[in-house]
Amino acid sequence: MSIVKQFGADSELKKLYHVYLWIVLVGGFLWWMIPIVVFVLLSFEMWIGVVVALSSFVPLVIAVGFVLYWIPKFYSSITYMLEDDKLTVTKGVWWKTKSFVPYNRITNISICQGPISRHYGLGKLSIQTAGFSGTSSSGGKVAEAIIFGVKSFEEIKDIIITFVKGMKPEAIEAEADVKSSKDINQQILTELRKIRKAIEK
Repeated sequence: MSIVKQFGADSELKKLYHVYLWIVLVGGFLWWMIPIVVFVLLSFEMWIGVVVALSSFVPLVIAVGFVLYWIPKFYSSITYMLEDDKLTVTKGVWWKTKSFVPYNRITNISICQGPISRHYGLGKLSIQTAGFSGTSSSGGKVAEAIIFGVKSFEEIKDIIITFVKGMKPEAIEAEADVKSSKDINQQILTELRKIRKAIEK
């Protein structure tokens, strides 16, 4: 099978992840950690304040350093391939995942843009199929494959829809197989009747 289009995430995805990191860092930790450390430094002996500051900020600095290391690694691991019969999504730094989605199983493609990703021009395509049974915690159907961190999401959606329209849906193919099977059974039955008549004569 030939590859029609191969691409990765846009470089703006790294900036988006950095923004998310700082939002979590400031909104989840710094706004309450800094006042507490300052209060301890002013209210107790210096060594107590230093211990509290180190025990608070050292693990946070290690976690931030880990995420800053992971972001470019994860970005470079993302690969999307639009082949002539299926979509392939590859991603992962330590645990790599590779998803294959045949076009004839695709039932829905939705586009999502958050306020920050919209600022960077990035969008996410969620691709759902007829045979995938996964559900989210809210009870809704989850996507079997997701193309995220791309700017040309409208173009990609149009390419996939073009492929989907050019393929027979899986349900139709299954129906055709059933019909073909019935035709073969009918032929076998006809031949058996002919054999039976020949034996009776």
